[in-house]
This record gives sequence, C-alpha cells and structure tokens, in this order.
Amino acid sequence: MNTLTLIIGILLTIAFVLYTKKIATKTFSKKSNAVLATIVAPIAILFLAIYTTAYSVVRIAMIDNPEILTDTVKRLEENEKRKQMEAAKDALKNITAEDSKYAPIIGNPDGKVVIYEFYDYNCGFCKRGHAALTEVLKDEKDVKVVLKSFPIFPPSQIPGRAIIAAQMQGKADALHNELFSTNLIPEQNDKASEKDVNEQIKAIVFGAAKKAGLDVDQLKKDMEAPAIEEEIIRTRELATKLGIQGTPAFIIGDQFFRGFIEAPAMREAINQAK
Repeated sequence: MNTLTLIIGILLTIAFVLYTKKIATKTFSKKSNAVLATIVAPIAILFLAIYTTAYSVVRIAMIDNPEILTDTVKRLEENEKRKQMEAAKDALKNITAEDSKYAPIIGNPDGKVVIYEFYDYNCGFCKRGHAALTEVLKDEKDVKVVLKSFPIFPPSQIPGRAIIAAQMQGKADALHNELFSTNLIPEQNDKASEKDVNEQIKAIVFGAAKKAGLDVDQLKKDMEAPAIEEEIIRTRELATKLGIQGTPAFIIGDQFFRGFIEAPAMREAINQAK
C-alpha cells in the first residue's frame, strides 16, 4: 500500500511537469481558462504530488526503521518530563508553612531537613515508601516529615481525614504506622451501598486509632473540623502545582521525586539538604 502510494505520488509529479510544459498552454485559449490551466490546476497537482510522495516516504521509513518512531516518542516524553520538572522546581520555591498549616508531622518537628510525603494508604508502593522512610528516620534525627495524604483510591479518603485529625491529639506518628499496617479495604459485597462501605471503612480506621492510643470519640469530632477540609484543599493545590497525579511522591529539601525511592536514595537526598 505504501509503495503504491509512493508510485502515485511520483506519477503525479511527472504529470505536473508535463502539464505545465506542454499541455496547459495549447489546450485552453480563453483567458479565464488559461488562468485555471496555468495556475490553479498545476498547483493542485503539485500539492497532491508532494503530499502523496511525502506521506509514502515517511510511512515506508517508519516501517523499515521503527526505531525512528520510538526515538520520537521518547524525545517527546523527555521534553514533557523536563517541562514538568521545571514547573515543579518553580512550585518548590514557593512552598511556605501555610501550605501545611494543619498537616500531620512525624519525625522531628523542629528538624532542619524537611520532607513532604504524598501518599495513599491503599497504595502498594506507598507502603514500601513508608517502610523505607521509617528505616531512614531511625538514624536521621534532624528530619521533619510533613504528611500529605493524597487519596488516589476512594477507600483512602476516610483514613486521610483521620490522620490529619490525629495531629490534633499529637499522635499522627502512631496512627500513620497503624494505618499503613492495616487492610483498610472492607470485604467485597456487591449489595452494599456506598454509605455501608464508608461505615465499614470508618470502623476499620477507628479500630486502628484505638490500637494507636488515640481518643476515638475526639478523633471523630476532629475529623469534621474545618481545618481538615482546609488541609485537604491545600494538599490538592500543592499537588497540582507540582504536577503530582499519582503516589508516592517525595520532596526532600529542594529535590522532587516522583514514585517510590529506596532508603539509600532518601539518605543521599537528606545529606544534600543538610
């Protein structure tokens, strides 16, 4: 098909040459027809010839050399990533304490190195990221971690509110660990309504909160406080500025990491931030 199209393009090009040299000026005598013959028609033939030939050459090149398309897609992806990283760097410069006014804090609240962790309690890579960060915090005593619950999965919205409320009792660290070690998704039941599912999730979360030593009744009240909604909105706004669409994501000092990173990479970034 591509070869046939190329042949057609070549034939059209030949037709254009013959038409303009011999046929056009002999066939038409009237002025209006002469304009049509000598200008409009040749241009139309030339355009069609160029388009058909170029299309065929490109298609044949792509089939014979598929790496051309792969390289092109790769370059486009790299350019897009570069633009995203540049936008993220600009956003990092403008982060202030107000962006995390009500955010839960773990680690050293007065730590000089600040880490922002965007996560979802039902995200497998987030669980691995939490384990890596927990390992790092055992040795790094001058690190402040700002928790940014960023629910990707609907069942994570309720524990996301709970962890913010836990900060009001000063027990975000304990609940954070408990939630990551708990299965927060209730058993599947096709007949259960959304309200029933949410109630089941709440029961699981409040059970985890009790294990973590929180006052559950107070937690329920605090989860409805305006500060909770404000922190959720601020987190979403910051995530949008950084171009975060999935979890986990980490800001360590002035470095931004998309996706899961191992403990050694965290330590290296912390050392650079000191």
